[in-house]
Amino acid sequence: MRKQWKAWMILAVFALLCGIPQQIFAADKSKDWEYDFNENKTVEITAKRSYLESEKYTWLKYKPAADGYLTVKISKPDASEEPAKGYLALYDGTKTKLLSSSSIFYNTAHTDKSFWHEFAFGMQKGKEYYIRVRAENAAELGRKFTKVKDTSGSSRAKAAALKKNKAKTGLIAAGVSAADWYQFSLSKKQRIRLNYSAKTNGSFKISVYWGTKLMASWNMYYTSGQKRTLYLKNDLNKKKMGMNTGKYYIKIERANATSSGFYKIKWN
Repeated sequence: MRKQWKAWMILAVFALLCGIPQQIFAADKSKDWEYDFNENKTVEITAKRSYLESEKYTWLKYKPAADGYLTVKISKPDASEEPAKGYLALYDGTKTKLLSSSSIFYNTAHTDKSFWHEFAFGMQKGKEYYIRVRAENAAELGRKFTKVKDTSGSSRAKAAALKKNKAKTGLIAAGVSAADWYQFSLSKKQRIRLNYSAKTNGSFKISVYWGTKLMASWNMYYTSGQKRTLYLKNDLNKKKMGMNTGKYYIKIERANATSSGFYKIKWN
């Protein structure tokens, strides 16, 4: 009888141990939320599913059908009483390689400034990406993908011709360090004006060379449009003069490893 009792006890303990992993899995709070951004143009994160309430991130998976940039726009859900706040970050398809800043802050209280709630990420055709959302409260995220035909050159030797008053478009994809190159020539001494716009989650660096000599360099941020006049200064009287004749090169690249997006540029 005693042996039978021991056998039943062993079986009971074994059955209990076998059941524990299932119970833990069912109650596991570490699993993040995930949505397919290809299938869902809009994803709503409720207050209960925000990071502050659930301690879970929301992941948005996206795979572009062409080269271009994905615009993510955050808004306040109709039922929410406060502006949506939180952080975004772009990752590769494995969720392990960070392709942007780890904390792109959004705040829909600033509706007049798009850079507070609208972000662009440069992407390559067929690659899988994840956007991690650390929502502080309820938020609604919408997406729009814009196809881009990159018309740049891949090196100084292969620089694409940039004709006067003819705009060129370029894509700087997330995680890609290659620069874009353009070239144009001046047959007479003159001041020139560069017109450019960009949609990016970071900043791009523009450098202008006269042959191999660096003439100017600055950063291009998310903007609806900017103009910059290039000229020389007389060493003696500091007067502004026209640029010298000859061939010029424009190099556009990431300002840092976390930048990606789209730009447009022309000169006159």
